[in-house]
Amino acid sequence: MWPLVRQARYLGRYREIAQVLVGYGFGALVEQLGLLSLLSLPRRVVLRVPSAPPLGTAARLREALVALGPTFVKLGQMLSTRSDLLPPEFVQELGKLQDTVPPFPADVAIQTIETSLGQPIEQLFAAFEREPLAAASLGQVHAARLHSGEEVVVKVQRPDIAGRINTDLAILGDLAALAQERLPFGQQYDLVELAWEFAVTLRAELDYRREARNAERFRQLFGANQIIYIPKIYWEYSDSCILTSERLYGVKLNDLAALAACGIDRTQLARNCLQVVLIEIFTHGFFHSDPHPGNFFALPDAVIGVVDYGQVGTLDRPTTQAMLMLLMAITERDTATAVRALERLGLVQRREVTPQLRRDLERFTEGFVDRPLGEISARETVNELLSLLRRHRIRLPGPLALLLKALVMMEGVGLQIDPKLDVFAIARPYVQQAMLDSLSPAALSEQAFQRLRDLSEAAGEVPMQTVELLQRLNAGELRLQTDERELRRVASAMVEASNRLVLGLILAALIVGLGGLAVTVGITGWSGFLPTLLLVVGMVAAGIIALALTIALLRPYE
Repeated sequence: MWPLVRQARYLGRYREIAQVLVGYGFGALVEQLGLLSLLSLPRRVVLRVPSAPPLGTAARLREALVALGPTFVKLGQMLSTRSDLLPPEFVQELGKLQDTVPPFPADVAIQTIETSLGQPIEQLFAAFEREPLAAASLGQVHAARLHSGEEVVVKVQRPDIAGRINTDLAILGDLAALAQERLPFGQQYDLVELAWEFAVTLRAELDYRREARNAERFRQLFGANQIIYIPKIYWEYSDSCILTSERLYGVKLNDLAALAACGIDRTQLARNCLQVVLIEIFTHGFFHSDPHPGNFFALPDAVIGVVDYGQVGTLDRPTTQAMLMLLMAITERDTATAVRALERLGLVQRREVTPQLRRDLERFTEGFVDRPLGEISARETVNELLSLLRRHRIRLPGPLALLLKALVMMEGVGLQIDPKLDVFAIARPYVQQAMLDSLSPAALSEQAFQRLRDLSEAAGEVPMQTVELLQRLNAGELRLQTDERELRRVASAMVEASNRLVLGLILAALIVGLGGLAVTVGITGWSGFLPTLLLVVGMVAAGIIALALTIALLRPYE
């Protein structure tokens, strides 16, 4: 059923969206989506492309998104990070979208604060500046001073913005379903899932309490770090639509004249910018995903002050390890390892790896041969990789897309501050430490335990799948033709496979046990003849079983 039937109450907004798209020359898209019935216009008018202004398709799309309001501006900003989905000209054009709009009246902001916090503005703040410091699509920021003397900034959400955004998100979900069904682009990518991811991210930005929790988490993670400063959150003056935090007095990172006037060491500042991102990725797995110059400030002694935690990303250990594997494969021209890294990142499955993909990966890695690391740009590397993924219709998971965006943006800021910045030289110790951590006894034990659990789950599923197979055979859904000799061969292969599975489980259990014993010895300092004997016996047993398993795996089924 046409999804618009479910959204009849949004008919006016549907019509407005369709009219804007037609006005900017996207009448053909409106027709393909089946929205013509919302307009009382002849088809020849709908499909006409406006002659003025003489803009390209990407520029007209950008202007159409601006005309459609905050939700669509945010959508365009999200799409500007998805070079794996859109051609470069669209990514570049959508990257021009700025999240700045005219401020709303100060009286409305004050009324929102008083309603949310339940007190008059005079009781809440000793001073409150009516002129906002900045305004964006979701809210605006006012400077204020607490009665205790602390200088703060108060972010106030725009009135009724949540309702408008929720309406637009519901419509975008329907449009994604229509595009999935009717457009060629929808056959290549899961547009419904993309719309869902965008909706989750944008709704999270509407909850300022979540942003406050993100800031508090960063403050805890970087509490002992001397190169970054996270402003304090004042919870008693914050709510879901009000966020009060410590005010930072610094210089924007792209204001080079002001940096020089303040005597800030630009070389150290650029290094600190990159180090912040590297620590986020490789140490904490929790990163600021919108590191544009408006959110980063230079403080005295080249310290980085970071604000606005509405957009963050998280990385688990397997993802980080897979990224390290891909980085090593690129620098060593190891196509096979690069393919395995893509598999571990969840970008491709083994059956989807085509000869064309392998050939393109080889060409990609050849671009780094005989090139000093200092001459390799993260932006260039990321763009080439994303172009390769887009050519093979491989979609990045949301967190990875955010991470690549953050890396490219921060490299750009760092190079703007210091054009001689050697990105790879700064990144090398962090990468090396992450690789060492991945090879530690604790990490290896965790990996072995995970593989043992996977094997156990697989072994547990075998009987159920066997029963299901027999039931389908009994019901006549499957037919097998064989003779006695083939039956004996199948039975022998099943026995051999079972033996190999048992050997694998025993080997995995031994590895887990040895890893746990090694960790215990390392932590407690337990020494003597007994732990040494246990380790030696365990290693010998593991070696014998590994040898037997290797021989079994190399021997073909009879």
